Amino acid sequence: MASSNDFQHVFGLDYSYQMLSECVASVNRQGEGNAPLSIIRGDAGYLPFEDGSFDAVHWGAAMHCVPDVEAAMAEVYRVLKPGGRLYATTFLRPFPDIVFRFFDVDEMESLARQAGFDGSLTVEGISVYGILRAIK
Repeated sequence: MASSNDFQHVFGLDYSYQMLSECVASVNRQGEGNAPLSIIRGDAGYLPFEDGSFDAVHWGAAMHCVPDVEAAMAEVYRVLKPGGRLYATTFLRPFPDIVFRFFDVDEMESLARQAGFDGSLTVEGISVYGILRAIK
């Protein structure tokens, strides 16, 4: 994504040192070490960015991993510019909520609306995958 020249700068954020290490290794394997990319360890419930900082957020296959998804969704809304886009994916139930919290399509939509996404918002379920697209 960062080497596509479609973006001025790309930030990758995760709380897990292991996931960040895997990201850096992947970037290096693909020869993208010079791409406009910053890898940051951080909490999705408290994003270390100013209000209205981003044109887009891709929250890839990770909503179910966040302990406080309501706070994280509100933070995504906060850091997006007006007209900014959110693209989020996650796994849906029937996975049991043992270690992670899984969602259904209606719950994903409700989380987005509670955070402030009340304009263009679509949520679809494809098999066990949930896809949320929203514009602030």
